[in-house]
Amino acid sequence: MTSNFDFIESEWPQTHADCARAEGYLTSDPRTACIYARRAAEQLVGLIYDVDRLPLPYKNDLAARINQAEFRNRVGVGIGQKLNLIRSLGNKAVHDTQPIPPKAAVDVLRELHHVVVWTAFRYSTNPA
Repeated sequence: MTSNFDFIESEWPQTHADCARAEGYLTSDPRTACIYARRAAEQLVGLIYDVDRLPLPYKNDLAARINQAEFRNRVGVGIGQKLNLIRSLGNKAVHDTQPIPPKAAVDVLRELHHVVVWTAFRYSTNPA
């Protein structure tokens, strides 16, 4: 089965696996799709911290990493907002008992794809 994230499979296989899982659950289980999207986003944020050797924030969780000043300056407002949306809906999927609407999962996957393309263009060994 092909995925919209196949372009990162050889470079970042674990991130690709989580992106493909999120995509695979998009219509059958929006909650699980959001959870896997958040996992993938967390891996991408970790990659950026590692490659750019950014200092870890006061608290080593995804929210603190995304909102740390040096990280925000590196990724810009748009990518930061996309990451925060993915994080927020992923957390809601894990902790809330209310159903996750299918449209929310579609929105998360769309934003994840934008973040993956942005990251691949800037951090992969083969940006093409």
